Amino acid sequence: MNAPLIITLGVTVFLIVGFLSGKFKLGLVAMTAATILCVTGVLTFDEAYANFSNGNVIMVGAIFILSGALGKTSLVPVLKELIMRNSSKSGLIVFLYLLANAILIQFSMPTALVAMMIPFMAAFGEDSKIQPSHLLLPGAVVAHCWQGMFPGAFFVMLNSYLEASGTDVRLGMLDYSKVVALPALFSLFYMAFIGWRGFKPNKLVETDAVKATASKSDLTPFQEKIVYVVFVLTFVGILLSNYLPIDMQVIPVIADLVLLYCGILNLNDVKNFMNIDTLFMLAGVLPLATAMQKTGAGTVFADFILSLLGGNPAPITVLIAFYMAGAVLTQFMSNTATQNIFVTLAVVTALNLGLDPRAFCIAIYAGCTAAMMTPTASPSIAIAFGAGQYKIKDVVKVCLPLWIIYGVLVIFMSTLIYPLA
Repeated sequence: MNAPLIITLGVTVFLIVGFLSGKFKLGLVAMTAATILCVTGVLTFDEAYANFSNGNVIMVGAIFILSGALGKTSLVPVLKELIMRNSSKSGLIVFLYLLANAILIQFSMPTALVAMMIPFMAAFGEDSKIQPSHLLLPGAVVAHCWQGMFPGAFFVMLNSYLEASGTDVRLGMLDYSKVVALPALFSLFYMAFIGWRGFKPNKLVETDAVKATASKSDLTPFQEKIVYVVFVLTFVGILLSNYLPIDMQVIPVIADLVLLYCGILNLNDVKNFMNIDTLFMLAGVLPLATAMQKTGAGTVFADFILSLLGGNPAPITVLIAFYMAGAVLTQFMSNTATQNIFVTLAVVTALNLGLDPRAFCIAIYAGCTAAMMTPTASPSIAIAFGAGQYKIKDVVKVCLPLWIIYGVLVIFMSTLIYPLA
């Protein structure tokens, strides 16, 4: 192994240990990792710190500001009172929240969805049985597991892998949904009835946006209406961003500008409402994915898997090996990068063994989408980690059983629909 690859693996271990220790802010650990990658020459300065201008980071920062504006209205106290009146129905509240995530993810991206849910977390007061930590990460996990269930672009992307490998077989519009439906349903019910109870009742990160909800609204009724209209338009705009001529990430920025010009927000609000630790963590963990791609860590891992399989492996062994490789690495690397590496290699390997590549294509793609156990898994998980103040050991304890059973169900369903024999 070359030096950059060794350094990248070392930084990955440092990041995991730093997050596990719980002694340091997540943003500090993440930015330290990015700086090490820069100082050692694994990444250039631009590669290490370019994520401060990353679309997801900017969008999340803008939504934090929008959340603060919503917190200045009388909506959150009203929601808080409603929740307290129905505190005995905590299980139903969790289930409905997770179901909403499962539905909305069909029209949005995980990062945008998690960020848009943060403003409503302030409605859960200290006396509430339900706290933001019971909802944010479970919602993000369910969103990842349910992504692509509604027929859309997923089957087109999957067919591009099959086409590139030279095979004539193709997937239909509903094929991905057929395989993932059962695992996705399991993720919903697991988190709704078991998973959320495993998280400690942490409050939302204490920023001025959160504190603002505790005080009486200082906005006029007309200003409150402006905030509500802007928030709804922002939410709808993000959901329908594929049909708009502008990037999704700029929509909440426009919303913040409107509120500033209307005098509802000022520059001090902009500064105070942003959760800096979460933004630093998000900007700091993304360079690790760049480093893993640049040093070829994913390819090395894939080659190692192939060498372990030997000369004549059983078809199911090949599928499980590639699924596990992609599902593990996606916890530390970009979903897209792991999909590009492992789906491609698995499809080619399946064709060489005379097997139906569709089972491999769908199963491994789904495995690489099931990012749930570390802040480096995806931007949406990182946002939930930061805002909900989760400890990585608690997340692993809750999510590991789901991750394992989800994988078993994906492999079972893919081989049931597309037999390997």
